[in-house]
Amino acid sequence: MKSMLFKQTKPIKVKVLSVLILCLIPYLVLRYDSPISQIMTMLVIGVVLLGYSVSYEIKKGFDNYKHFAIFGVTIWKQRIVLDFPDYISVFSASFKQDNEWGTVSALGTQAKNDAIVIRLFHESKYFTLFKTNTYEIALTKAKELGELLNVEIHDATKE
Repeated sequence: MKSMLFKQTKPIKVKVLSVLILCLIPYLVLRYDSPISQIMTMLVIGVVLLGYSVSYEIKKGFDNYKHFAIFGVTIWKQRIVLDFPDYISVFSASFKQDNEWGTVSALGTQAKNDAIVIRLFHESKYFTLFKTNTYEIALTKAKELGELLNVEIHDATKE
């Protein structure tokens, strides 16, 4: 059975937070007499934040799954129900996210990210399947998915 996996991008805030936690561990070990349980807890949290990923798996029979993985190894898989798409669209989009937690709010109230997006459209509903910064990657994946599902691709980046 043929399928495609679409790995989701991790927010930059999560990457920064995980690196900060992991960098704090040697400081706590060398500077303070921190309990081993505290160090191990911080190590686990930092590694999980750094290594987790979420992916969507789309199969030929449109039996779809959401994968939760750590360093590429799936630890949990959940079935997701999506409407079979009328068409697949590739286009440029801008996403805004609030910066309301921690010190990140000092950088501004919103973060704006531009991306090339693959969305599955069914009537007036859509599902965002994949985001990337590279047009070629998005178009290639959309074409492969279109062939897998036998669905029309609409490239809206040229309009």
